[in-house]
Amino acid sequence: MKEELLFQIDSLSRGPMSVKAFRFGVPDATPSCVIVGPMTGNAIDQLWIASHLVRFLRQKELENAGFVKGEILIVPTANTYSFNMGKAFWPMDNTDIDVMFPGYDKGETTQRIAAKLFEKTNNYDYAILLEARKDHVECVPYVKILNTENSDVEDARDFGLDFIYQKDVDPIDTVSINYNWQVWNAKSFSIISGKKGTLRKIESGKVIDAIIRFLSLKGIIDYKVFQGAKGNIVTKESIEIIKSAAAGLFDALAQVGDHVAHGQPLARIYNALDGSLLQTIVSPSEGIITCRYDYPLIFQNAIAYRIAKLSNDY
Repeated sequence: MKEELLFQIDSLSRGPMSVKAFRFGVPDATPSCVIVGPMTGNAIDQLWIASHLVRFLRQKELENAGFVKGEILIVPTANTYSFNMGKAFWPMDNTDIDVMFPGYDKGETTQRIAAKLFEKTNNYDYAILLEARKDHVECVPYVKILNTENSDVEDARDFGLDFIYQKDVDPIDTVSINYNWQVWNAKSFSIISGKKGTLRKIESGKVIDAIIRFLSLKGIIDYKVFQGAKGNIVTKESIEIIKSAAAGLFDALAQVGDHVAHGQPLARIYNALDGSLLQTIVSPSEGIITCRYDYPLIFQNAIAYRIAKLSNDY
């Protein structure tokens, strides 16, 4: 393992922001994979995953010098400022780094961070982004792939996770690192999991296992793995979105990963002042809960649940 300074951004108000990376294997060896950790400062699960992958690879490489057969680069995070200050986005102007790609080296700070990060990570065979959802939800770990000429569902199945979200490219996606990696011919994936601001060790462990499985099946590491799930393909059309009809205290009855039936009560919403029942949310279809609203107070028309509907296409 080689620990290195990937790049550095100078600051007028404090010390420079140094972005560190950990390199395993032989530089420029194939197959190669880059893994980039969270770009938001409240994605604790993703930071845990990245750091424990470094720990796992370092230990295995010490035990066996030939453990890494290709090359792996892990960047635990490119946004240490936000982690240090407890902010989701870049603390100076509240911008999201992952809408700045491929970046601009003479632009605003987040544009310059994006440009430097992209320059260092755009030449790998496989690219993985550890990502947390930006809305108030808890979700099952899943792989997200963008529908481009370079996307491959069968590659995504090698993670062995239960769900693969196949997403059509929206304009906002074209400024993400995932999309821009694909423009440069990497096979790229986002792995989304957890709940912002918390550490979910069980869910994080599933993601760590999934990435190790992927690295093994792609011949990047020499390591025996158990087979994972086939990977059910879901699209926007196969996800049932359930919104709240009232604002109030949110009492969840069904949890992420539950198999629910049509008509099953999922949650209750109570008046926050007098405790009266305002709404019982029921499932409009049978399926698996993939995401659940994760805050005790809910707004009217907020998304309370997402359900992957059962389909013969799986």
